[in-house]
Amino acid sequence: MFSRPLVPALCITIIGILIGHNILTNVNLPVFLFPLIILLCLGIVFIIPFKSPIVWLMAIFMLIGINTQISRHTLPELPQIILKNERVIIEGTVYRPPKIQFNTASFRIHGEKIFFAKKVRRVKINLLIKIYGYRGDLKVGDRIRFPAKLKKFKNFNNPGNFDYRSYMKSQTISLVAIVTDGQYVVPMGKGNLGFAGSILEKIRGPLRQLFHERLSKATGPIYTALILGERQGLTSNLREPFNRSGVSHIMAVSGLHLGLVAWLFFVSAKWLLSLSYRVTLMTDIRKLAATITTVPVIAYALLTGLHISTQRAMVMVLVFLWSFIIGREKDVWSSLSLAALIILTLNGNALFTISFQLSFVAVAGILWLAPLIFSRIAKFKKDKEFFNKGQTLHSILTYTLGLIAVTTSATIMTIPLIAHHFHRFSMVALPANLTVVPIIGLWVIPLGLLSCIALLLSPALAGFFLSLGEFGLNLAISIVQFWSDIPWSSIWVIQPNWLEIVLLYGVLFLSLNFTRSRFYRILLVFVLVVFFIDIGWWVYKTHCNSNLRVTILDAGSGNVSFIQFPGKEKMLITNNAFAQNGFNLGRIVVAPYLWHEKIQRIDHLFLSSPQAHRTENLQFMINNFHPKDVFFSLSTERVIKGVKIQTGNAKEIMLDYQGWSFHFYERQVQIENKNKEVGKEWPKFFIITKETKKQHSSFPALNIHQTGALTITIDPEGNLNLKSFLKKNLIRDKVITGNKY
Repeated sequence: MFSRPLVPALCITIIGILIGHNILTNVNLPVFLFPLIILLCLGIVFIIPFKSPIVWLMAIFMLIGINTQISRHTLPELPQIILKNERVIIEGTVYRPPKIQFNTASFRIHGEKIFFAKKVRRVKINLLIKIYGYRGDLKVGDRIRFPAKLKKFKNFNNPGNFDYRSYMKSQTISLVAIVTDGQYVVPMGKGNLGFAGSILEKIRGPLRQLFHERLSKATGPIYTALILGERQGLTSNLREPFNRSGVSHIMAVSGLHLGLVAWLFFVSAKWLLSLSYRVTLMTDIRKLAATITTVPVIAYALLTGLHISTQRAMVMVLVFLWSFIIGREKDVWSSLSLAALIILTLNGNALFTISFQLSFVAVAGILWLAPLIFSRIAKFKKDKEFFNKGQTLHSILTYTLGLIAVTTSATIMTIPLIAHHFHRFSMVALPANLTVVPIIGLWVIPLGLLSCIALLLSPALAGFFLSLGEFGLNLAISIVQFWSDIPWSSIWVIQPNWLEIVLLYGVLFLSLNFTRSRFYRILLVFVLVVFFIDIGWWVYKTHCNSNLRVTILDAGSGNVSFIQFPGKEKMLITNNAFAQNGFNLGRIVVAPYLWHEKIQRIDHLFLSSPQAHRTENLQFMINNFHPKDVFFSLSTERVIKGVKIQTGNAKEIMLDYQGWSFHFYERQVQIENKNKEVGKEWPKFFIITKETKKQHSSFPALNIHQTGALTITIDPEGNLNLKSFLKKNLIRDKVITGNKY
């Protein structure tokens, strides 16, 4: 079991991270406590002889995982400013190019000073600044001063929704600063990017200008993302064909890009070294080529801005290169585990990021599945004479089959994670990757990097190489467009939970090892039984429901409620949810919740006004959930499984069931029990979905932004139960009687 000790060490570290994240995340312990315990354990291991020191070493790795999750409070005065909603003056340096949409710009800045309450505080904090009415031409490295309100990042607190707050935390961005008018942003001269940042910007600035001047609007943002790692110019229209065809990963610098760069330089360096007979005799040219390759890998990572995801990819590639250098290239699982351990030790929260999960699962899939596919190919090649008809043909076919094996392995292994995070599956992902990735990796990126080097010699030469690369990029875009235009090239899918993901991987692993031992066969049967029980549970919950369930979603300024009638019929009630332009609430908030609940179809859709029916944002919901009827008023009362439905004035819809009535208004939901018991008062209470400055009521009220999604369940006997997404200890009687909850 411990022939590869780094593998169990990684597993134990992950367990430690999960324990710290789910149990100890709010425990305020001294920062030095866990490092002190780790050092103490290490001392015990090396001082006192043990027959089995591996147990202590595994305990140390678990403590390392826990240590990454212990809360460390910084900037104690800033939360008071946020709570008071005070306007402060902020000074900082822009360190990322702006993302401009319509008349609004988003920047990332290194905050340096905050002026508040006649005080000046020097800080080191990264901020996301949103400037409305942006009129300037700010560049990376500019120092600016501006008045703003600091706010915490907010999530839509519904099951299945994207955790935006944790994502920004993984990007080391602490707060968002809102500037109401761009005219108040004052340039303060040259800012401080640090020594390394200043040098990198001197290199990246001219390259950014070269790409802007020489490339078209269609290719410029994509090439900039590939070479400089800057994705600000990628609009939704540019990204959508890549999303539909399953190749969107090529637009974010990751392990694929760094791996291709490493492979190109390794093969080139090895070939050049092999030309020297003396060098070949004196040294192992593979090890020397791997050592040389580390330089362009690090250079490319620095050129792309060394973003968090790029840092992880660089660590992974460098670990594999050093495995060649020290002669451990065959122990690929230890190399992969070491790369993951380094990343998680430096930042345990990386475990919960999409890029980390997809990168390591894809590589693990290649290491595990690709050899199995290669072995099948080897048997196939022995039986086919045309594989041996010529060296050139043999090399081309071997390369093609190898590419198919690697792409298939990575695609199969990442399907469950892509479905979980993106609720989407591309039916053409395999052929699209096979046709697009070679062009990007062997044509577009090499010529783009060559143009960067050539810019030092001649702008004209750099432009020539960039034009050749753009030709290849246009070809890749055309192929992507071809695959994305195929009907049903991409489908939206329900979200598998983590248990189901583990079961899917378990079924795959045990199926491929079915013939190895009787234990694997028994375990496969057990996993399949659990999997079918899970399917049965969801079928029962969505189609054989005996209660009325009303779920009020946290939808920001919108009002969205999902109704599950007794039986299998479902209805969505919306108010101010589907505006014509701007934020797509249906796609980003409502649909992910429905997919999380394994809902693929709704029967009825209520709109607050007939104008909402014409919006593109609503059309997404209609196309993907296929409601039987869409209505904004009812001429007569409708009854579904004992639930009475009627519409009123002021964009109101009402439900009655077992003595309970629900009134869905524009800003709140009113709930009341009309069948009052003898000697007991059941007052009505409110669910506030949109706060206003003047909002007073003598009745109890819950704020949906504080509770998160709220599910009210009424059984056939008329008993009511509450379940909150955020407040797990919500007690029904305390809520409806007005006591504290």
